[in-house]
Amino acid sequence: MLAWIRTGIAIMAFGFAIERFAVFLRQVAAVTHATAPIRPGLGSTWIGAALVGLGTAANALATVRYGAVRRAIERGEVGAPRAALVYSLGVTATIVGLAMSVLLGRALVD
Repeated sequence: MLAWIRTGIAIMAFGFAIERFAVFLRQVAAVTHATAPIRPGLGSTWIGAALVGLGTAANALATVRYGAVRRAIERGEVGAPRAALVYSLGVTATIVGLAMSVLLGRALVD
């Protein structure tokens, strides 16, 4: 459980940092009177919020999983865990990472 909680907190912190970086860039653009317009839409704010949500979900699911494993140990039914949680979070993190890569690639081209 501690590994999952640590990972969830790290994902949330990373998402928060990404979102705050977007605010920083907007402030720098306002102070320097940048000529390039800041485009609204799918950007670091949404990616940051998605990562915070993913970290929150990881923490909640870790707690639920801990309860299930603890009950199984108390009943003596320890066996191989179900991997659905791991795969679902892994796929979600991969999708968010791909979205971030596309956004960074578009920013480099512009």
